[in-house]
Amino acid sequence: MIRINLLPVRAARKKEFIRFQMTIAGLVTIFVISLSLVYFFTVRSDARMLRDDIVRGEEELKQLRRKVGELSLIKQQKKVVEEKLMVINGLEAQRTGPATVFRIVSNAIPKKAWLSAFKDKGTIVTLTGYASSDEVVAEYMRRLQRALKMGAVELNVVQRVVERETGADVVKFVINLQK
Repeated sequence: MIRINLLPVRAARKKEFIRFQMTIAGLVTIFVISLSLVYFFTVRSDARMLRDDIVRGEEELKQLRRKVGELSLIKQQKKVVEEKLMVINGLEAQRTGPATVFRIVSNAIPKKAWLSAFKDKGTIVTLTGYASSDEVVAEYMRRLQRALKMGAVELNVVQRVVERETGADVVKFVINLQK
């Protein structure tokens, strides 16, 4: 019987099988390394984009803070302007208030009466003057009452006096008006 030595074939197959496994192991290793590199570069790119987004967000936040600062400054300026407008409106009302009272007082005064003093103390106006008689003072008070409509006209003092310059006998009066 003839014997064939198959050992070198088995050894050659074994070497070839080991070489095949090493090739597959190398290819798998290269594949895993390449996948790892692709994943690494993808993650690094995403991280870079996120950092850029953070930088843009911080810049936008700075701009918004600047705008908020400007807005608060504008609000403060608006408040100051509104306060000034309120003061101006108050002054306008006060300016026209005495003018209106002067007009009412001058239109209501009879021919035989004249004023020597006019004092405005907030809501009360004090008129001091002279008239030829008590009836003239009463007529003046009636005219003032009609002209003021809602305000009160109150007589404080009525007395007969002799006028210094002319020596005439006149009636001195003091009337309080409530605005």
